[in-house]
Amino acid sequence: MNKQRSQLKALGGWLLMAVFALWLLAGPCVAADVPYVPTPQETVIEMLTMAGVGEGDVVYDLGSGDGRIVITAATMGASGVGIEIDPELIRASKVNAKAAGVADRVVFIEQDLFDARIGDATVVTLYLLPEINLRLRPRLLEVLQPGTRVVSHAFSMGEWQPDLQSEKGRPIYFWIIPANVTGTWRWSGADGRSYVMEINQNFQTVSGAISTGQTTIALFNGKVAGDQVTITAKRRLDGISQAVTYRGRVVGGVIAGREERSEGSFPWEARRDEGTQRTLDGDSLTLKNRKNKSDAEKQPPR
Repeated sequence: MNKQRSQLKALGGWLLMAVFALWLLAGPCVAADVPYVPTPQETVIEMLTMAGVGEGDVVYDLGSGDGRIVITAATMGASGVGIEIDPELIRASKVNAKAAGVADRVVFIEQDLFDARIGDATVVTLYLLPEINLRLRPRLLEVLQPGTRVVSHAFSMGEWQPDLQSEKGRPIYFWIIPANVTGTWRWSGADGRSYVMEINQNFQTVSGAISTGQTTIALFNGKVAGDQVTITAKRRLDGISQAVTYRGRVVGGVIAGREERSEGSFPWEARRDEGTQRTLDGDSLTLKNRKNKSDAEKQPPR
């Protein structure tokens, strides 16, 4: 009996994939006069693979077209939310999800992508025009949790350099949302001294200086990867230049981790001065003036 159940379960899985394959071959179920070009399925798979999509992920596709990205994500074990302003495409997406057997794992919302609540996303996918990516960028950095993955088909994010990039076929860009570590941080070192660190941040990279008493040393090789930060500074001890590395996890206004120097590794916890945190994206083209940029706000063909 158990063997028969296993065989039936396997057959059901093959039938599901067969239906999904037939849907992809047939193309999107929408009226012929809807002007959009879907992302090729091989590109969809590469995007989701680059983002490491799997069990437990919540994938938001902003401008979701016929729903194929979130539907494919659901077949990989994730749940998905498609944000699409075109009601015909929303209806087609629901039909496609049902045909693929994943209607219980995906939701499609008829909404302007700039108004979407995306804070619970673990992965965000995009196929938008360059100017829309740039105007969306401040919101992604502000709303998404550190460590959230963002992947874009065809278009980049300006000076925000991708963490990964693929040019095997169509361009695909991948970023990890960095924690915001800007501001003034203070701690007491293992040597009993009080330290002050001023951090400037350019997306994944940080710069600035550490001060103690009358001594100030510059930071270098500062990196932020999700909620993890690594900062290195050089100090002079007995006339010898030595590197000191600070590593820690960022949780709000606290960084907790280790201080590593020639004498050994020591616990390190720094706290940010209230009111010193700055935005990560100072681009003047923000969401506030998007209503005056109606031509730039049009979504590209999907």
